[in-house]
Amino acid sequence: MTTSHSRSRRDFLRAAASSCLAGIGGGALYGQFGLVNSALAASCSSYSAVSDYKALVCVYLAGGNDSYNMLIPSDTTRYTTYGNARGSLAVARGSLLPLAVQGAASGETYGLHPNCNEMGSLFNAGKGAFIVNVGTLRQPTTKSQYLTAGYPLPPLLFSHLDQQGQWQYGQPASHGITGWGGLAADRLAVLNPGATLPMSISLSGTNRFQTGVQVQPYCVSGGGVVGPVGYDGASGAAAANAIAQMLANTYPDPLTRSYNAVLNNAIDYAATLSTALATGPAINAPFPANNPLADALKMIARIISVRGALKVKRQIFFVTMGGFDTHHDQLADQPALFTQLSQALGAFYQCTANDLGIPGAVTTFTQSEFGRTLNSNGGGTDHAWGGVQFVMGGAVRGGKLYGAPGASGTLFPNQTLNGPDCLARGQTIPTVSSDQYSATLAAWLGMQSCDIANVFPFLKNFSSPNLGFV
Repeated sequence: MTTSHSRSRRDFLRAAASSCLAGIGGGALYGQFGLVNSALAASCSSYSAVSDYKALVCVYLAGGNDSYNMLIPSDTTRYTTYGNARGSLAVARGSLLPLAVQGAASGETYGLHPNCNEMGSLFNAGKGAFIVNVGTLRQPTTKSQYLTAGYPLPPLLFSHLDQQGQWQYGQPASHGITGWGGLAADRLAVLNPGATLPMSISLSGTNRFQTGVQVQPYCVSGGGVVGPVGYDGASGAAAANAIAQMLANTYPDPLTRSYNAVLNNAIDYAATLSTALATGPAINAPFPANNPLADALKMIARIISVRGALKVKRQIFFVTMGGFDTHHDQLADQPALFTQLSQALGAFYQCTANDLGIPGAVTTFTQSEFGRTLNSNGGGTDHAWGGVQFVMGGAVRGGKLYGAPGASGTLFPNQTLNGPDCLARGQTIPTVSSDQYSATLAAWLGMQSCDIANVFPFLKNFSSPNLGFV
């Protein structure tokens, strides 16, 4: 028979778990579960105080963005190759938005999908850059090496879950438990002395990217601050009073005591952030309506605007935009996805520049688990490997394409199906590791090279640990 005490305890744990954070100090619970990352135990130098502010904003494009329909070679020779590979999915050459690519090879030109107008404007203004042909890699890999039995490759390529995990973990040998953003926060949280909110804030719930050993993400929504279930006002005064009474109890087992601390933190953080936002400055940037990504980025801008009240110098934000698993109806769905993405990114940059006045302090970047096949499955595309990512901000060395030459000798991959840079269906072999991309961002935020080497242990296999785009 279930007693009222056991039901109350079960409900308490459920409410605590829904709070989506353990906050600074949550490492006690992680230690009990044996999840402490031994790599960070290495004796790296301590961090000195900083006076400036920096924030990373990760926009995760869930499903595998077909980014080779976003950035497209527009010169006659390479567009012809692109068109032959893409078939009915090819974007009309005349509709492409021209890009002024600094340092492009002689005769090479590029265009952007016509629904990415804001991203194109940022690129041409030197505030945005594309990282070309990036994907999970354990070490540099050519097509012939990929086809060689026993060559060390990331496990379970083309799998959503596994490739998402490897991108966010920072170790393309498994998908781990922690994420590189969370481990960066573990080390950099010391730069936020007296902070009243965790360094990591998620607009998309619990995620691996922001999961650290000590620092866990605090979750909010695009619509505002989210309180713990039962204590958020929506469940009534009786539920809030019941939780308050349970929080006041003393619990004998360490698991319940840890969850008690989690829920207390969630309540305190919700109150703290609500108070700060109530006195924050107005956000006047024209964020588009009916755009969940724009809503999330506007909320991030509001939080950044009260950074002084929150006593933070370094922050990491995460938001997911779904819909990119375009196996079907890609021609109908992709333009709308690109419109939402581009308009939201454009409004957010303008907000950091005009409303917040700190465009160089906020770097926004995309992630996606993989690119997609160049050829069509009849209505869309399937899972592939290398793809293109976009980075924007005042600190970005924009107007350029960043990457490394493939077997064809060019930075942008040769898109011939089953050619030197592609497999039979146009799955491009990455020339840039997701770890190189991520480590460059972590270094900009202030992470020291010793810590970067520990968080990204495969980085030593590549000649350029920092891609230099920021």
